[in-house]
Amino acid sequence: MLKWKILALVGFSFGVLGTGWGVAAQRPDSRVFELLMYKTVAGKRTELSDRFRDHTAAMFEQVGMENIGYFTSATGPDTEDTFIYILGYPSLDARNEMWRTLGQNEEFQRLIVAAENSEGRKLVDTIDARMIVPTEYSALR
Repeated sequence: MLKWKILALVGFSFGVLGTGWGVAAQRPDSRVFELLMYKTVAGKRTELSDRFRDHTAAMFEQVGMENIGYFTSATGPDTEDTFIYILGYPSLDARNEMWRTLGQNEEFQRLIVAAENSEGRKLVDTIDARMIVPTEYSALR
């Protein structure tokens, strides 16, 4: 029970920090993007990548999130256990609504949330999530 409370608190903190920063930096004429960097449980990067390929990316798409790209790390610390992806949204408010909708999806709860809350099936160790806004000279505007 304590683990679940800690995970909920961490998730809430990321949301509050990301939302606050995104609101402060967002220009009304630009999309927002979410950069997520996962450190996987040792040796689980391929399994996590497979889950994104086979399930998660489609779930994101179903609620309107734009799958910008999925990456593995080629240099730096924890290269073998790093998985990175970028999602795009029309606005910060749209992002928040899309995540709310996804959180209510039974398949997402069963395949992703339940697995990450189970010590034996968990694939992700830590998450670094950031809301990013393109500069005025970015091709992604």
